[in-house]
Amino acid sequence: MKISHEKLPYSRIKYVVEIDETETVEFFTEASKNLAAKTNVAGFRPGKAPAEVIRSQLKPEDLREEAYALAARQAWSEIAEKSQVLPIEDPSVEVEKFEEGAASRLIFLFDVRPEVKVKDWRKIKVESFPVTEVTDVEVADVLNSLGRAHAQTLVKLEPAEKGDKLEVTFTGSINGVRKDKLAASKFGLVLGQGGVVPGFEDNLIGVRRGDSKKFTVTFPKDHFDKEFAGQKIDFETTVDEVFRLVLPPQDNSFAEKFGHKTFDELRQAVKEDLARHKEEEAQTQRKAKWLSEFDKKVETTIPRSLLKAEVDRSRQAWSAFLAERSIKPEDWLARRNTTLEKLEEDWSRAAESSVRIGLGLAEVAKEQGKELKNDQDYQEFLEELVKAPK
Repeated sequence: MKISHEKLPYSRIKYVVEIDETETVEFFTEASKNLAAKTNVAGFRPGKAPAEVIRSQLKPEDLREEAYALAARQAWSEIAEKSQVLPIEDPSVEVEKFEEGAASRLIFLFDVRPEVKVKDWRKIKVESFPVTEVTDVEVADVLNSLGRAHAQTLVKLEPAEKGDKLEVTFTGSINGVRKDKLAASKFGLVLGQGGVVPGFEDNLIGVRRGDSKKFTVTFPKDHFDKEFAGQKIDFETTVDEVFRLVLPPQDNSFAEKFGHKTFDELRQAVKEDLARHKEEEAQTQRKAKWLSEFDKKVETTIPRSLLKAEVDRSRQAWSAFLAERSIKPEDWLARRNTTLEKLEEDWSRAAESSVRIGLGLAEVAKEQGKELKNDQDYQEFLEELVKAPK
């Protein structure tokens, strides 16, 4: 075999394997022997029939496939032995020519780990993000939310007021055109909780069970659904139910529902949990800023196979997210006034940064004699770098 190679863009290598006529014949002969052991010929014990008889029983395409497999296996073994770099993906093999009685030519293509340089990463300086103290109001909000989750609901015939729970059936339209995305049946909300678009709840204060009401709400200009951002939406509503929420007393019995002996213990636990979340959020922001600066320090060529794998992960995560919530992809895209093509572009841009950062961190780890075997190792190493004194 004669093997030559050339470097291609994006850290890809092309190996050309040329097999002369004699070697090709040898592969076909060996293939015939391999298949002979699996071929039954009438009048002969397995493997005892003459070679010419066995050849007459074999399908040409099966013989060629077996011979090709033998040739490709040997060629790859020699490539792996001679190559100074290992592939980061399974090689693709192109067969330019492979026929018995003629010289053959195989082409192996695969990506390899690129050369990576990380310049002056130790000079990255990212200030800690401020962590605000937990306020009594924040603690009270959480405790009240826990209370609402365990509240009793009593049917109410009087006008609805803040703190009451409603079930409402409604439709929304723009200039007389109904929008299915702005329609719901027996939609639950708590007045004053701010769980819907601003202005919607205010128009329902004072309604009673069975009332119908029409009103117009202007959606915020920064609303996530671009189709409705800044638009005046005409709503037609029917109040199905009005409930008064009877909150449980905030006492020791209430605390016991959450595994605490006293209400003071529950309050303290909530405060500590909020403080921990704030600390984690500040650290997450600092880490994101550090990675953004680190990304600028990495110089490398990104293999297409790594980009594809990263985009595939994003696509799979998105599909799983939709499946868990029984959301159709076309509905999710329509709500955000985007297309799958644009989403793919966003994934690709994010993938470039993610892969570049990953290669850079692996290079820094190698310089420090550390091996990152899994995602946990990666995250722990990243924490060390971000927390390291500058």
